[in-house]
Amino acid sequence: MKEFKEYSWHGTPAVEDGKLKGKTDTDYFYFFCPKCEDTQIMQILDFRFLKKEPAKYKDKYRKRLKREFIIAFELYCHKCKLHDCVKVSNIGWQGGKLKNSIGLKIKENEKRMYL
Repeated sequence: MKEFKEYSWHGTPAVEDGKLKGKTDTDYFYFFCPKCEDTQIMQILDFRFLKKEPAKYKDKYRKRLKREFIIAFELYCHKCKLHDCVKVSNIGWQGGKLKNSIGLKIKENEKRMYL
């Protein structure tokens, strides 16, 4: 298994476009393996802050925002051996329906507008 620090910090196609799902049990969130047929829970092996700083701007959707962050999680499925990365952030989409964003392909030069 690769060390997490060697990752490019981008998930593989296995976790993109809505394939990675999860659920809460009490107040804990669990990721389900996108390759296994059932709700096989993926283990979070490690995490890293890729960005953590005070909020740069506050518009109507971000008025309560205290800081901007991106957290990367290293995930592993013991059943099928999938080893991947996923990120959680509050700097991109700030609301709306997720179904509107799934599959949206943004050109490389336009990505910077969202980051």
